[in-house]
Amino acid sequence: MKSTLMKLWLGASIIAGMSAIATTPAVAGSLTGATVTGTDYYKVSSDGTNTFIDPSATLSTLLQGDASNPGGNVELFASSESLSNSEFVTHTDVTSLTGQIGGKDITLSSLTLADWLTDVGGGINLAQKWFSDALTANGLGTLIGSGLDNLLYGQFLGNGGLQRFSDPNISYVNQDDTTGLITIGLAGHFNARDMLAEIIPPAFSGLLPPSIQASEIVKVDYNGETEYLYGFEATNSGLLSLDDNNVYTYSHTGNYQVALLGTPPLPSGSEPEDVPESSTLLGLIVVGGLFTAGGKLRKANC
Repeated sequence: MKSTLMKLWLGASIIAGMSAIATTPAVAGSLTGATVTGTDYYKVSSDGTNTFIDPSATLSTLLQGDASNPGGNVELFASSESLSNSEFVTHTDVTSLTGQIGGKDITLSSLTLADWLTDVGGGINLAQKWFSDALTANGLGTLIGSGLDNLLYGQFLGNGGLQRFSDPNISYVNQDDTTGLITIGLAGHFNARDMLAEIIPPAFSGLLPPSIQASEIVKVDYNGETEYLYGFEATNSGLLSLDDNNVYTYSHTGNYQVALLGTPPLPSGSEPEDVPESSTLLGLIVVGGLFTAGGKLRKANC
């Protein structure tokens, strides 16, 4: 009877311990060893309500957010919007945020004209692809092929549109330990209509819908490949940019989360191993004790 009770108690302890291990949630990794190359960037802190330029901020603090709480950000190529078209054509300097995610190097960069002119397939370049995607995503897909799309595109280019979308604000870089999915937060305008209306003639502004969402573009180099990531669906960040002149703008009100599939930090199919809690340790101790105690029980019953 005593042996039976002992076995039942040990079995219950093992089940409890193993359940604690099995239900441990996957852990999301974040960017480590972050550094910025180049000098044309802003560190932008958040107090939970406003964002503001903060040269003393640390990158690890600025980049610790996620989709539910984007926090601060790092703006790459901060002077881009001040460049004329001729200046942008000859500008080749790149500002990059580099670090490691899941043990692999990753680099996120601003764009130059050469990036916008990169062939992305189908005989079109990145600028044409992004503009067409922006029209479609914002309910203006019927303009494509009508001739009006070319007029709007020409105005977009002529009035510095490329410069306005070449300076990504990186809020966070995280990775799911199980799937390997890398998510990147881009701080931007929750409604970019007013910004876009500034770079097309008033005669065309009536074509724009009341709300337009479009992120800036970030160039990502990861695992030997280069991707250009952008999005047209933002969540409300709950933040409002306060620039260095104490004038409110509509920047950083939206969070655009873009993603790429990365290599999982653990072997495929493996579960992440967290440090067991005290109750789990007890279960493991019991597991170890079972083989010793069980051996004694078997000997006693021989």
